[in-house]
Amino acid sequence: MIYDMKKLLGCLLVVMMCFAACQGPIGPMGPPGKNGIDGESTQWFVKDFQVLSEHWVAAYDDLMGDIFEYEFRISELTGFVFDEGAVVCYLVQNINYGGKATVVQSPLPYTFFGEYHGKLYSENYTYEIRPGYINFIVKISDFDTQAQQPLDCTFRVVLMW
Repeated sequence: MIYDMKKLLGCLLVVMMCFAACQGPIGPMGPPGKNGIDGESTQWFVKDFQVLSEHWVAAYDDLMGDIFEYEFRISELTGFVFDEGAVVCYLVQNINYGGKATVVQSPLPYTFFGEYHGKLYSENYTYEIRPGYINFIVKISDFDTQAQQPLDCTFRVVLMW
């Protein structure tokens, strides 16, 4: 009983100290900024890229499926953005939600599972970057390695630095 009282008193003391913590006087206001000129801020760039079905290039195939690629030049993807920034890509899709056409963005990598003539398959969308270029990749895994060209795709690229 005494032990429980000591624990209770100790907990109560800690809680009281947290609520009664002292705060000193507020310091003076800092110097005004120069409308962002002297500070750092995040910059970003957004661009959509469309790959038509006939433009996909069959890169290679492996035992699990076919791989298609298409590369774009993107001058905004500088060495600085590559080394110090961030690149986020989305697959932009038009889908039907409850009878209403809706545009959605799915972050890459993105995997779609489907069925075609009784065969199950998956499509894996991803990308690779290097300064000045972005390469979109689609791997169609149907265990048949007779995959058709991927459909037209729209990708949204967001660069942040």
